[in-house]
Amino acid sequence: MRLEMERKLFVGIRIDNKMRDQLQNCAQRDKQYIDGSDPNYLCQLRGVEDTFIGKIVDAGTPAASMEDLKRNIMSILNRIAPGRHRDDAIKVFAVDEGEPPPLEKDEEKEPPPERYRDYY
Repeated sequence: MRLEMERKLFVGIRIDNKMRDQLQNCAQRDKQYIDGSDPNYLCQLRGVEDTFIGKIVDAGTPAASMEDLKRNIMSILNRIAPGRHRDDAIKVFAVDEGEPPPLEKDEEKEPPPERYRDYY
């Protein structure tokens, strides 16, 4: 393994259905905190299947600043999407500059295995 000194990191939390509704229906004055237009606030990134909300930070960010970063993310989320967000739900991921893979469509999924088919 080797270190990539230039790859940015994403510190954030997975968006569940309840949070998705709260983010979509937040007050217009609060949209600036979650739309990704200002690097001081939150942005949304999609992984393979899930969407996450958090902050993009530069590579080599001091570990000591991670606690402040976590508190900042939680503070904004509690304002926009109130609820019980667990501290340990915030994760750190490496950011890939490419586009996320397309979402899988229901009709493209494989049929259930033989043992799950209904014979009645």
